[in-house]
Amino acid sequence: MTDKKEDPIIITITGPDGDERDYVQDTVIPFAGKEFAVLVSIPEKEDSEEEPDIILARIDRDENGEAVYLPPTDEEYDAVADIYDAM
Repeated sequence: MTDKKEDPIIITITGPDGDERDYVQDTVIPFAGKEFAVLVSIPEKEDSEEEPDIILARIDRDENGEAVYLPPTDEEYDAVADIYDAM
């Protein structure tokens, strides 16, 4: 029996200053009928020792069923962060 690993999901996030950064989806947490992705930044340089950024994003679906990553509300963020911390 062979374990099939899923390909990592890479998301490009544009920050408030217009800079783009790539994140890998670490895990998905269900909460209140919605899904929330824990996204971990990918270092820009392979040998970088910088601490990764970790962000939470709500996963919505567009009219084609494609995933759209949006900022959670403050209440969603607090609840999902608590769930993640308890994992």
